Amino acid sequence: MRKNKAVSILLSLGIALGLWLYVITMVSPGYTNTIHDIPVVFEGETALKEKNLMITSSNDTTVDLKVYGNRSDVIKLDKNNITIKVDLTKIYDPGEHELLFTYSFPSDVPQSAITVEDKSPGTIPVTVELKETKEVPVNVTYIGSVPEGFLTDTENAVLDVPMINVQGPSSVISLIDKAMIEVDLNDRTESISENYVYTLCDAEGNPVDVEQVTTNTAEVHIDLKIQRWEELKLTLTVNYGGGATDTTSYVDIVPDTIKVSGSEAQLAALDGKLNLGTINLGEITENTQMTFAITLPEGVTNLTGVTDAAVDISFIGLATREFTVSNIQTTNVPEGMECDLMAEVIKVTLRGPVNLLNSLTPEDITLIVDCTGKEAGTSTVKAIVDFSEDAFDAVGVLGTSSIAVTLTEKEAP
Repeated sequence: MRKNKAVSILLSLGIALGLWLYVITMVSPGYTNTIHDIPVVFEGETALKEKNLMITSSNDTTVDLKVYGNRSDVIKLDKNNITIKVDLTKIYDPGEHELLFTYSFPSDVPQSAITVEDKSPGTIPVTVELKETKEVPVNVTYIGSVPEGFLTDTENAVLDVPMINVQGPSSVISLIDKAMIEVDLNDRTESISENYVYTLCDAEGNPVDVEQVTTNTAEVHIDLKIQRWEELKLTLTVNYGGGATDTTSYVDIVPDTIKVSGSEAQLAALDGKLNLGTINLGEITENTQMTFAITLPEGVTNLTGVTDAAVDISFIGLATREFTVSNIQTTNVPEGMECDLMAEVIKVTLRGPVNLLNSLTPEDITLIVDCTGKEAGTSTVKAIVDFSEDAFDAVGVLGTSSIAVTLTEKEAP
């Protein structure tokens, strides 16, 4: 019996102690606790923006609350379920402001069950500035240089956004003068088409703290042409004739070279030269000067800037003389046809060394009229000059000579 009584006493004491602990820890009032670092929520920023204002600094963005109440309620509170709100709609002017704040507790803790004994800080200090917007130019700085034999067209670089729109506190926006980009040209041999991040800088090129600045774009796309350049020799296709040969005529091109730029493939196709056109010396009767346009393939740029080349043509030790020739022969008259020459004599202009022209007579000249492929009727046919001696082969015909002929069918015998 005595043992059972002792057990009953110990059980009663345990139950009593448990009830006492429950009352002390969970039910009884009078518990105080300080909750630290409760974040502040700003409300009414839209109204602030409508007034062209913005917050630029807030030194205290958290609050400490000393709360009092039933332990069972107080222990439910922490910095994540207490809401601290600051109303910005009452701000109308830029400057320093001390703002009151409100607080609220989670739904399972009645607002009336908690007393706030202390707040730290008591108000939230904020700095408000006018919001300003402006555009600043993008400045590109080139570092290094491309390899020898290449060039960059930096003056004509294309930026998809040449001006950056910046928006933020007036004190910061007033400092921003430009957006700066650095492009490294070292070892670049191909054109650039890339996006670059810029840095907003003041007039001296120093970076500006733009934490509260917004822009219309984060990057700028740059297209910069990089090409190979080389010197091209200007040439002409010269058809010798009329007594003029490479030893008795002189063709000079001014300028004789130009500098150009283009892709590797384009310059390789040109093979170091540019042909301006063709001249037929047999059609040029005297020393003269001609002009040829310098025309380049598409995509190749003329760096020299000269658009025309002057060509001087002169003849050395040659003379010109006109002969009246009556010895005219026909050849290759179609079968069954007969040919009637409408002219009895033809004047031809010859050019050659002076000594040969002086020894040449009309009797040494034969004009051959080739009727190959001609049909019945009257038409002009080119007359070919033939000389009686090989020595006169150095003499040539200037221009062309032709004669009218009439082809008719032969009458049946």
